[in-house]
Amino acid sequence: NIDYSGEKPIQYSIDTMPVADPVVRKYSDGGTLRQQAFAFTSTEFYSEDIIDQINACGFYEQLEEWIEIQSKKGNLPSIKGIQSMEVLSPGYLFDAEQGIARYQIQCRILYLKEI
Repeated sequence: NIDYSGEKPIQYSIDTMPVADPVVRKYSDGGTLRQQAFAFTSTEFYSEDIIDQINACGFYEQLEEWIEIQSKKGNLPSIKGIQSMEVLSPGYLFDAEQGIARYQIQCRILYLKEI
């Protein structure tokens, strides 16, 4: 999903996040290096059982590592001008209620925008 998290586990979404200034750097030719922040969010089963929590945390640790490796390899999303993708925060639980939890990892892409 894009900018939508479902109510039932297990679902995933990429949610756009605001940034104070999308322009990271301006170049003399008028082009700019820009950023777009986003959160990869999941709706997961949640219980007092520590295994559920460990599984969700483990998934996000693996996702963080995978993103870093893919960016280093240059294996990036098909976005015009994309330069890199990076993790801004590790995965974490940000909401939990009645057997359902929401986890997210915050990331950003950097891309060139030419005039």
